[in-house]
Amino acid sequence: MTKIKLMTTAAAMLAGGLLAASPACAQATRTWMSGVGDDANPCSRTAPCKTLQGTISKTAAGGEINCIDPGGFGGVTITKAISIICDDVEAGVLVASTSGIVVNAASTDVVTISGLDIFGPSTVPGTHGINFLNGGVLNVRNTTIKGFATNGITFQPQTTAATMNLDDVILIGNGTVGDATTGTIRVTPAANVTANVMLNNVRASGNVNVGLRLDITGITGARINAQVTNSQFTNSGVGIILKAPAGTGIIDASVTGSVFSGNANSGVVGNGTGATGRFGTSTITGNGSGSAAAVTGVNAVGGATLSSYGTNVLDGNFNNTNTLSNGAFSGTIILH
Repeated sequence: MTKIKLMTTAAAMLAGGLLAASPACAQATRTWMSGVGDDANPCSRTAPCKTLQGTISKTAAGGEINCIDPGGFGGVTITKAISIICDDVEAGVLVASTSGIVVNAASTDVVTISGLDIFGPSTVPGTHGINFLNGGVLNVRNTTIKGFATNGITFQPQTTAATMNLDDVILIGNGTVGDATTGTIRVTPAANVTANVMLNNVRASGNVNVGLRLDITGITGARINAQVTNSQFTNSGVGIILKAPAGTGIIDASVTGSVFSGNANSGVVGNGTGATGRFGTSTITGNGSGSAAAVTGVNAVGGATLSSYGTNVLDGNFNNTNTLSNGAFSGTIILH
């Protein structure tokens, strides 16, 4: 009798342990999606899931989601460290009237997005392609973002300093005509928060309003540190704007090897005493399109400082009277 009782107790303890472990076992460090998957699956290599939202729920924090084959994987809200890697397949995120990807994670979390086509349909556009609210680092690479009414990417850390790295990202057809607050890439941290932004090989073309907007209007104590290299901001409203009115905060931007061309208004705009931009080996030409009365090449207003390393091309920009209107940098930086 005693032996039977002990065996029964041991069996019960084993069963209880298995049940207690099951929630942890449900999340794997590497999971898989497929265009013909099913979110009822465990998201394993042989039994993949169907959507990003379904897959992320079965992926452990710090884990990685991979795509097996082409598919439309839907939008997702990310609340933990995660990597979504789909470089070798056609991986789509198609959303209407909502954001494609929302990041609202912890201040130490790193989120990486690679190899996605994030689209909003022209009939019912999405709002944001990627909307970053909180997190530590956002990495976006090898990704195309198209057709969003608010911004292709909105980077607006709300509570703590955060970093965004964009590499090999294409943005097309984002923003809304008549709404100047919309556009392509908008960086606008909350009060007393720092946004660190690095852009390399970013191609923003054919968007409404501004290609890259660094803007802390009405936000006290905010700071934006930006480095832009080998990028193109063309055929939009304004190529890049740095806006930091007096009494707000600081924008410090370095731009090298980039092109600002074919924009309807200005190529480069600085606005406000807190805005500083340094430009080298960049080309600013063909802006104006006959629609802007103000300077259409380089335009520094409100006490902004836009400086040149003396290696830029600034030529062929015109105002609305078809008069050459290149503007000028605030000064030339002497290298020592």
